[in-house]
Amino acid sequence: MIVRKIRENELKRSAQLSALAFEYPMEGAEKSPEAFIREVRERPRSLEDARWDSRWAAFEDDDETMMATFCVLPWHATFDGHDVVMGGIGGVATLPQYRRGGAIRCCFEAALPDMYAQGMVLSYLYPFSNAFYRRFGYEIACDEARWTLRLALLPSLDAPGRWAMQEPGRDLTADIRAIDEARSRRYNCAVRKGDTEYDWTGADPFVTRNYTFVYYEDDAPLAYATIQARPHEDLRCLRCGFNDRRGLEGLLALLRRYAADHERAVLPMPVDVDPRATLPEFSLGGVERAVVQRGMARVVNVEQALALAKAKGEGTLRVRVTDGQIPENNGGFEVRFAPGMKNDVRRTDAAPDVALTIQDFSRLLLGCCAFEPEWLPGVALHGDIEGARKLFYPKPNYITQRF
Repeated sequence: MIVRKIRENELKRSAQLSALAFEYPMEGAEKSPEAFIREVRERPRSLEDARWDSRWAAFEDDDETMMATFCVLPWHATFDGHDVVMGGIGGVATLPQYRRGGAIRCCFEAALPDMYAQGMVLSYLYPFSNAFYRRFGYEIACDEARWTLRLALLPSLDAPGRWAMQEPGRDLTADIRAIDEARSRRYNCAVRKGDTEYDWTGADPFVTRNYTFVYYEDDAPLAYATIQARPHEDLRCLRCGFNDRRGLEGLLALLRRYAADHERAVLPMPVDVDPRATLPEFSLGGVERAVVQRGMARVVNVEQALALAKAKGEGTLRVRVTDGQIPENNGGFEVRFAPGMKNDVRRTDAAPDVALTIQDFSRLLLGCCAFEPEWLPGVALHGDIEGARKLFYPKPNYITQRF
């Protein structure tokens, strides 16, 4: 088996594998490999197009027969207030006749050290299997709360602002981006999106039947929502954004206006947002809340992540990390931290206060769970638990981009 990044004339084949694996019709299937790459180069429609050369593939020993492929997209994301490069794994695909043959495993074994060498701090993916991706150091990360609301029971909120609809001749993209940018500064793993990630705003809503509204107060954009309305179905917010209670109340006031045609609406939110003070009726089934997994993360560079991590108070913590994929992450690290100072991180052979697998280290440093060693099989506490909780503690996290 040969593993490497793809060449220009192999991009179409890589796209074919993805179309087969995810069972969607392939655009450009009629084009030659040369025409396929030429169009991607001349008119990239996504980060995946712009970085087509970030695709890895496994080949048979002839170095021509592609068996499996995926891409590593260099997203910019937030980590404890810092902008870092996060390798987004997408398009993981293997031809059926080669599945369970180790092709994807070999691709990860090559791609993860390369991500480290390229300066990436984090990596993220959307798994088909948690157990499968734990083999490569990933662990369950961001969650999402999905609220199902009975529209007739929503309060008649006095939202003082106005709503405008995105449509041909009225471009609200800059205001939508402003809302997203403010939100991305709050959450770990929030992707800082580029121009191509807003191509959807140019779609004609009267063709797609997906309607995007922006809520304003005093001409300041506070919320937006793309609403999918279909007869006899729940109203669905395909995407939405807001950064304070006023924005949320404006969004709820808009949804309430659909009550004559729809019984319920489904609204996605970060798990740290609790709208129950605004949604008072529960006894009649007015509100339901479900928490769904939004992917898995791993730290690619332990030393850099420790240097950037936001600690509580002052102290010193020695951690020992075990990483089966990236050798540079193995070993002991001493972290000294204090308010207003950059963390001082040094290698050490001294006994650790806490030893962790890369999976649990990643989940804890990103703040996706509390530091409770008895519930974390990959964590061994040797020092003071309160000292460890100065570095490992729950933080707001929310992934804002699919890939």
